[in-house]
Amino acid sequence: MNFDWTPEELKVKNSVKGLFDDVSLAELLALGESDAQELKRVTGNWLKRLAETGYLDLRIGPSNRSDMPRLIAGQEELAIASGSLFLSVEATARLFGGVIAAFGDDAHVGDVLGLLQKGEIIGAVAVSEPEELNAAHGFLTVGRSDGTGYLVNGRKSFVTNGPIADYIAVFGSVDGQTAIFLVEPDFPGVVIGPRIRTLGFDGLAVASMELNDVRIPQNRVLGPFDDNAPLELLRTMEDMVLAIGSVGLMETTVRAALAYARSHQRGGKAIFGHQEIRFKLAEMLTMSQSSRLLAHRAGWLLSVSDPDALAVVRCAKVFAAESSEKVASMAMQIMAGQGYCRGNVIERGYREAKYAAIAGTTSEVARMAIADDLLEWYKV
Repeated sequence: MNFDWTPEELKVKNSVKGLFDDVSLAELLALGESDAQELKRVTGNWLKRLAETGYLDLRIGPSNRSDMPRLIAGQEELAIASGSLFLSVEATARLFGGVIAAFGDDAHVGDVLGLLQKGEIIGAVAVSEPEELNAAHGFLTVGRSDGTGYLVNGRKSFVTNGPIADYIAVFGSVDGQTAIFLVEPDFPGVVIGPRIRTLGFDGLAVASMELNDVRIPQNRVLGPFDDNAPLELLRTMEDMVLAIGSVGLMETTVRAALAYARSHQRGGKAIFGHQEIRFKLAEMLTMSQSSRLLAHRAGWLLSVSDPDALAVVRCAKVFAAESSEKVASMAMQIMAGQGYCRGNVIERGYREAKYAAIAGTTSEVARMAIADDLLEWYKV
């Protein structure tokens, strides 16, 4: 594992970083006040700009994991610039795009992947359901064959990009086996719920959806599958995205807290001069850098198909997610009352930090899986 960026990785990193200036960053900050139509316009424009850098071509799938180091290089810069845009883009490129690229073929999804790589569509993945998922019976969203396609019924909750998506990969069941239905929001029977206002990531469009006898042509159905490989790949991609997103959030938070500590005074000197503030900043940087190294190691292990990769991905996601909460809390303490007021980087980071711990593989579930991995690694 090399700790220096290669020329190829630096190219991606600098290409993504170069897209952002003060004007574009201000536009992204204003997304929280935008309606769905404006969010769709802005997100679509950024997807086209990112497509020009090759960022949308990078995958995490089984056949091209060597893309991981380059992908992480670009992901970090996007996550630093805007957490909301980062999650929206990754839901399109890595989650939606990754799943259909890994389990579809040109006859099924070639046209959709072509549009995605050009940044011309916004994608979403619908997995979670309002009802408890019964592992013995699969998803409660079910497709019934009508001979030439499937009639799909079900409900999905918390669909990232749901209100602005052009295509939604809906996970469901066919005869008890996992299948993926490629749904367009204007299909008869598709109902996208109102935009959900979340605690953080104000510029992210999230909604529930219902499918009422939605007819999906056979060539837009992936599967059914004999195993849980599509869901496992999706969770791996999602956990990596959330780990890197937490790293980006910590980088932004540390920078803001340090700038405040240098520029504000308490007791006649800059608060950076107080030992207790220095200790907080040192701890914040330690957690940020440790999370970054662990996330990079997880990505590298994926890139070489190491058998321990999934366990380390879970470790990275848990550590980075929980570290970002601690870093945001310490930054809030440094800024005191000003940090508690709406409209600054620290306040926004404090609200956003919690998301990664409860999204994807939750910290509790991940810890149980890590413990299982430990038993396999250290058999006596």
